[in-house]
Amino acid sequence: MSDSKLFYLMQIAGGTFPSGGFTQSCGLETYVSNGKVRDEDSFRDFLYTYLGSTISSCEGPVVCRAYELASSDDMEDMMTLEELSTASKVTKESRESSLRMGKAFLRIAAEIIDDSYLTDLFRIYKTDGISYPVAYGAVCRRLDIPLKDSVEAFVFGAVNILAQSAVKLIPLGNTQAQKILMDIRPQMTQAAEKSMMTPVEEMTNFAPGLDIASIQHENLPVRLYMS
Repeated sequence: MSDSKLFYLMQIAGGTFPSGGFTQSCGLETYVSNGKVRDEDSFRDFLYTYLGSTISSCEGPVVCRAYELASSDDMEDMMTLEELSTASKVTKESRESSLRMGKAFLRIAAEIIDDSYLTDLFRIYKTDGISYPVAYGAVCRRLDIPLKDSVEAFVFGAVNILAQSAVKLIPLGNTQAQKILMDIRPQMTQAAEKSMMTPVEEMTNFAPGLDIASIQHENLPVRLYMS
């Protein structure tokens, strides 16, 4: 990957890009509230589950398919993928958070990148929103960032968001959180590889524990996060 592509990827996949990712805990806040995630070991277990059941089996394959479809100017298949991606989110919170993140991400990308495809895509979904994996995959392809690098950054970004949430919620120390990110590199690599090998026709989002946590999150007495 060229230096210019690396800079693009660091910008759009970095934690400072204002897509709203750091307002989401993806069910972690519920698990901390009910005591099931309470320390470093239980948080690692949560990450392994999230990587295996959500990232590598569902969101990652959607990123790859969106990347593939964005290589042409045909919108019809991309719109079908968006329907599938949104439908794969079982709970209201998970669905709405993905749509909000995708909408914010695509809006800014369409404004700062001179690309008519992204402008047209945002025009279609500027009201109802677009799921984040679809928007992310499309933007990476239009910036001509290699797929492998795009997916690996997507996986790391998802885990990094959860690690930063864990610092506030459990709490973990910053050093502990960074050590976890270093230690689970093999699992992140596996998640990226599985994402690229899984066609969307075979994707699954079977994670009943995370779905229940998402449903319960709406009724927590105190909430720091939106999901």
